[in-house]
Amino acid sequence: MAKELDLGLRFIVEPSGTSLTADESAALRDLKPSGVMLRKRNFAQNAPYQEWLAQYSRLLQDVREAIGRPNIIVSIDHEGGNVHRFPPPITRFPYPALYGRNRVAVEQVASMMASELRALGVNLSFSPCADIHSNANNPVINQRSFGQTARDVAESVCIFAEALRTGGVVPCAKHFPGHGDTSADSHYALPVVARNLDELRQQEFLPFAALIASGIEMIMSAHLMVPALDQKNQATLSPTIMRQILRDELSFKGITIADALGMKAIHDTLSSGSFAERAHAAGIDLFLMVGDTVSITDAVAIRDEWARSQSLSSAHSSLRDAQQRLEAFLLSLPQYAVTELDQKTLDIHHALAATLATNAAWSTFDFNPVGFD
Repeated sequence: MAKELDLGLRFIVEPSGTSLTADESAALRDLKPSGVMLRKRNFAQNAPYQEWLAQYSRLLQDVREAIGRPNIIVSIDHEGGNVHRFPPPITRFPYPALYGRNRVAVEQVASMMASELRALGVNLSFSPCADIHSNANNPVINQRSFGQTARDVAESVCIFAEALRTGGVVPCAKHFPGHGDTSADSHYALPVVARNLDELRQQEFLPFAALIASGIEMIMSAHLMVPALDQKNQATLSPTIMRQILRDELSFKGITIADALGMKAIHDTLSSGSFAERAHAAGIDLFLMVGDTVSITDAVAIRDEWARSQSLSSAHSSLRDAQQRLEAFLLSLPQYAVTELDQKTLDIHHALAATLATNAAWSTFDFNPVGFD
């Protein structure tokens, strides 16, 4: 049964540096994942533009050769502010909170981001952040949010996602079912959302519902607990949240992806031996195997453990459904060569970023989300 399924397709992984190691190349050839996610460590941060760009281009070429599939996902967290992985001169736009209520600016930023991402060979951006900034003590979302009300966030994230899509980069909304009303950082702990179902429907779900209605292609789960919905499982591993609510109630037909599996809130479950089965049963299509505590070889190990599982026979239909969604998604995904951006384009982008940072619609304050560099 396992041989009929391409379980490696269920993973996105990350290289450990600016070039592939021999072990990573071998692991990519074995796993053949859907693609890779990029982080700061994949770019020579202190090198001149042409130098780091050439080195990065070789890295992507080696990744493509190792995976051996014509269409792959090349993804990155790219939100602005500190959620920015590239060296100069790639534009560092400000946090969405600083311009989120300016709909023209939202569209301009997303369009400019898309043009720069295309030049970097990126075809999937883990943005927009569809969480509502409803908790002033939130240590990880905060200015990453487009606003403080469900309506503001819903309007802005739909504009942002459409501009990315028009610019040739697939958006991924995050973090379902909503990470805004928490006071813990899932990189280090397991946050809890204390809202009841009615409150969630009136607040957290609304931006995601609007994105789904507008055709969002991918939604990322949050590693957090929502006791009113599921007292035993965090959202990533909850069939109630990811299947009953996201798929059935909100009618999402696209790709679901787990947030980074190197985060403390989820990492301890990876050694259970049944993680992939649980995540799949919950409704997760893609496993984002990235972070400082995981590697490509960990993805291979989880794939192998899953392949030996007796659950494959009983879950064959749903496994096939997930694989078909991913295969169709990959076929539709544009593939870009790495190219150098011209200085005139960069100057225009830098000017907008500076203007937005200076004329902020929401006052700045001390905030430094950790994320994965």
